[in-house]
Amino acid sequence: MMSRILSFALFLIIVVIVAFNFNALLSYGRANQIEQSAQKAIEAQNWEKGIQLYEEGHKQFPDNATIALRLAWLYRKNQQNSQAEATYRTLLKQAPDHLEARMALAGLLKNDAKRVNEAIVELRQALKAHPKNPQLLASIGNVYKTAAENPAEKREATQKWLYAQARYYYQQSLKLNNQQFQTHFNLGVSYQNIDDNTAAAKAYCQALVVSPNSYEARYNLGLVLSDLSFEEEAYRQMGRAIQILSDRNDMAMAQGLAVKVQNVKNRIFNSNRPTLTGQEIPPFLDKACLVQGIQASPEGQ
Repeated sequence: MMSRILSFALFLIIVVIVAFNFNALLSYGRANQIEQSAQKAIEAQNWEKGIQLYEEGHKQFPDNATIALRLAWLYRKNQQNSQAEATYRTLLKQAPDHLEARMALAGLLKNDAKRVNEAIVELRQALKAHPKNPQLLASIGNVYKTAAENPAEKREATQKWLYAQARYYYQQSLKLNNQQFQTHFNLGVSYQNIDDNTAAAKAYCQALVVSPNSYEARYNLGLVLSDLSFEEEAYRQMGRAIQILSDRNDMAMAQGLAVKVQNVKNRIFNSNRPTLTGQEIPPFLDKACLVQGIQASPEGQ
């Protein structure tokens, strides 16, 4: 008798497990079908249809983080920022440590100059759960950098403070992963705006070690080297920037950059400040980012 009861109980457990797995598979299949249909709408740039499909999916599967994130992304794409924010916050109530949702919400908030502090709060909240995440640290730096570059921010002291904050978080991020081109580049911009051109040059140089064909980093490195009076290497870097654009057949950009470079040269040589044209190689730069085989004067390219 006891063995029959145990057998029946075991049978019921098996039935429950099978039913649960079946329902889970069925739910996964439905969610996947919604995503496929929505993806087709997105590929056709039919944002309204994509939103409609993901809204239906979100109602059916409110715990599905992937559907929630894609719905929020579509809201942002369709300029429905309040709906995107509400979707992110709903997801974060369910999963407070969801890093992608927290960072996406902060990215939305930072675009409103009046809500930059809220973006910082969101990212610092994420930092509690993910203290060693280089992308998160860089994102905090980006928020401060965006605030510093806000055209409405006219106070020089505040701008420098914001860039200094950005510098700190970029440095912390690069300690964990020094292969981030954009973070090196943004660190260079931050140093440049707090008047530390030597440190800016080093940061741009490291960006070029990671991505040698960045014309933006080459040009910015040329600018700071010119300000440091290393004219020879400055114009080599600028010349290489023009060459990179020419190699991409982006002649309009190349010509525009050549005009900027010539304006820099005119500004330098029409001033009375001393130059170090005889000292071609800045001793503080990694040799890996230096330019070989480019003439010092790039205007002829």
